[in-house]
Amino acid sequence: MRTRMTKRDQLIRIVDEYRAEHDNSPATSREMGDWAVETRRYKLPPFATQRRCAEELSEVMGLDMFTAPSGRRVRRMHAWRDQQRTLWDNMNTITRDNMSLALAYRRNTVVGEVKQMKIDLDYFNDLHPDDLALQMSFNLENDLADAGLLNFSSSEPGQPSVPPPGVPPRRGSQRGPSRPSSRPSGPVRRPPDSSPGSPEAGS
Repeated sequence: MRTRMTKRDQLIRIVDEYRAEHDNSPATSREMGDWAVETRRYKLPPFATQRRCAEELSEVMGLDMFTAPSGRRVRRMHAWRDQQRTLWDNMNTITRDNMSLALAYRRNTVVGEVKQMKIDLDYFNDLHPDDLALQMSFNLENDLADAGLLNFSSSEPGQPSVPPPGVPPRRGSQRGPSRPSSRPSGPVRRPPDSSPGSPEAGS
């Protein structure tokens, strides 16, 4: 019995077919969507504009994953900003420069979310000045280490590199118990000099 394609599968096929017909070149979701509508690969709902297809393609590309030989789940499509456009490309064809832009683009999104989390945390603590202040570490190093992803060769400049094969790591390069946890910590008392509005409270 033939299995009916899901909406997600249909959208992924549109992306794959567009790329195959356009030399696997980077493209915007709007370019893909317009092409899909014009070639009748995507049927617009009543009263919808062609932007609808582009929005659905962006959503499905942002969630499309595959399993690497290592067993890890890897994001297939990557986006970055080019002037006023957001371009998409496949992990297997994207250039090094564009991958760097895509990673920076996603990092900025993560940083924005973390900043908002800190603002929300500070506001909640300021609403309850007489209670134990909630605190959270924003250092994610331990989380990466626990997942086996703390590879210094891909970390920011200034970090030690992974030694060549056969060369033992330098003493002190392994994760030790003294490194601060990156998980949410329990409530702690607000220091006397960290009253709401002080520079320390909002840092």
